[in-house]
Amino acid sequence: MDLDVAGMGRSRRLSRRVADAAFGEIRRRLTYKTRRHGTRLIVADRWFPSSKTCSRCGAVKAKLPLSVDVFECDTCGLVLDRDENAGDNLVAIATTCVTRSTGTGAAGDLDPAAVVGSKPRGADRKTRTTR
Repeated sequence: MDLDVAGMGRSRRLSRRVADAAFGEIRRRLTYKTRRHGTRLIVADRWFPSSKTCSRCGAVKAKLPLSVDVFECDTCGLVLDRDENAGDNLVAIATTCVTRSTGTGAAGDLDPAAVVGSKPRGADRKTRTTR
């Protein structure tokens, strides 16, 4: 899942914890290792409602507060832990992407067009050498 690390870093409550977790470094290493081993990194869109979408029927809830731990689908009646439901939806995205791009379902097939999501930004300004 692609995270808005810069946005979380601007939050007064989260900035130090986000910096300590080094999410950008984790993403950079994953990208490097997948290219090195000839595999693929599939990244879901940062705004994909993985925890609001029913993993069985695909219905999307309009609102689901963070305080709710159990996902209950109003359409098909599925009752599941919120995190398990989100995980099932992300697995479905990866499976769909792999099957659609290669036709074989083999996760090791290298196809750069199958990588979903934005590219890492990197440094967009030069570092000041003197003050």
